[in-house]
Amino acid sequence: MSVSTFEVHGPADGSLLATLPVCDAATVSEAVAAARIPQAAWASLGPRGRARRMERLAEVLGRRADDIAEVVRSETGKPVSEALTEVVVSVDLIHFYGKKAPRHLRSRRVGSGWMPWKKAWVEREPHGVVGAITPWNYPFVIAMDTVTAALFAGNAVVLKPSEFTPLSALLIEELTREADLPPDLVQVVTGDGSTGEALVRSGVDRIVFTGSTATGRKVMATAAAGPTPVTLELGGKDPAIVLDDADLDRAVPGVVFGALFNAGQTCLSVERVLVARSLYEDFVRRATDLVSSLRVGAGDDTDVGPMVTAAQVDIVERHVSQAVAEGARALVGGERQAPGSSVFMPTLLVDVKSSMDVLRNESFGPLIPVLPFDDDEEAVRLANASRYGLFASVWTRDSARGTRLARRLRASGVSINDVLSHYALAGLPMGGMGESGFGRRRGVEGLEEMTRTRTMLVDRGGRSREPWWFPYGEGQTRLIRAVLQWRARRGVAGLLAFLRSMVQRRGRYGD
Repeated sequence: MSVSTFEVHGPADGSLLATLPVCDAATVSEAVAAARIPQAAWASLGPRGRARRMERLAEVLGRRADDIAEVVRSETGKPVSEALTEVVVSVDLIHFYGKKAPRHLRSRRVGSGWMPWKKAWVEREPHGVVGAITPWNYPFVIAMDTVTAALFAGNAVVLKPSEFTPLSALLIEELTREADLPPDLVQVVTGDGSTGEALVRSGVDRIVFTGSTATGRKVMATAAAGPTPVTLELGGKDPAIVLDDADLDRAVPGVVFGALFNAGQTCLSVERVLVARSLYEDFVRRATDLVSSLRVGAGDDTDVGPMVTAAQVDIVERHVSQAVAEGARALVGGERQAPGSSVFMPTLLVDVKSSMDVLRNESFGPLIPVLPFDDDEEAVRLANASRYGLFASVWTRDSARGTRLARRLRASGVSINDVLSHYALAGLPMGGMGESGFGRRRGVEGLEEMTRTRTMLVDRGGRSREPWWFPYGEGQTRLIRAVLQWRARRGVAGLLAFLRSMVQRRGRYGD
């Protein structure tokens, strides 16, 4: 039987990195079935037992950091510092969950209220096998986010990476074995969209998808047939708002970094820059100087590297050409480094209009469109004029003012006088609203996403029957009315109302 394959090429020079199989539905189903075998024993270790085992994985990642970074660089082309950042953030998340998971995942007592003869609690249990479909922009850390949370919560994971960057995911599978985690607890199935669809249909107990909004809709529609619960982190068009009292010495380099880190291929990238009109010309001048000074290319000594996929370069190129055709100006960049190159020059656009694609649709590339606003109200209106709702940043010398404005933004996370650092804090959850998706990863919310609740109630009163069981009679009605009076008032007043209602009803009906 012939097996379909695909090739993995490095974006920096187009070199062939690997030839891998396109896993079909049968292969995916086998992986899911195999993952269920170690998952039950892994879950039985409990939160503390799993946390102890996961410490070993952090050690392995630390020891193999340079190897990991090299694999990430080979299939993304990003600078070594950015590749190493993926490892640092992953190690930090393991340590965070090592501290938080045992406490956060333990059983939680629930008060029994007006039924003191009952005992109640809530347990968190793993879903079982989690299917993860991960993107190409951060092939190691985004996959590790899901793997780490899923394992701490007691799940197994079947991971389907992007066909453009599968080597980082395969390395994750290798690293878990090196850390002496159970065989088949983490597995990778390589392939294209058909493999991802097979994973969604395979009977996994949860799907976690990170990628485009269009593909996210397809994943959700397919999962509905299960129905299989899903977590979707989708596109974004994150605004940076530079208020009239901003410190440009910080705001300009911060915004430029936020827009161009990883060649703009970041969920939290600054994709729109709104600048108070009084600072607009100064901001543009400083940003132009800074962007012009950046080292661009595919070598080791670059600030902005190549883009990962040809299709994404085409989108960026189209957004720029359309904007220029409609009156925008590219003060820096505006084109590929060379014809056919995967390196798109960092581009600063001015004279942009809200109707342009570069301000409406996700670019996911090294573009900085800048437009002025007149007051805070207009800034909020422009920032919220998007179907996405992922992240934003506000730049101001007055943090209280910035916080007030941030709370009015349609975004799941906002940084004040900072950008991208959100992801470096393991305790802060990641996720969006609107067409940016729903559900969360990272933070304790990420652990909750990887578990479901089971409620438990035990009667410990020793009664032969409950007073409200069949057959109904006036006694039940009197009791329910009295309880209603008690719970409506609470406290001593409620208790007195309860007693009064019981006495009154007893007198009225003579029983």
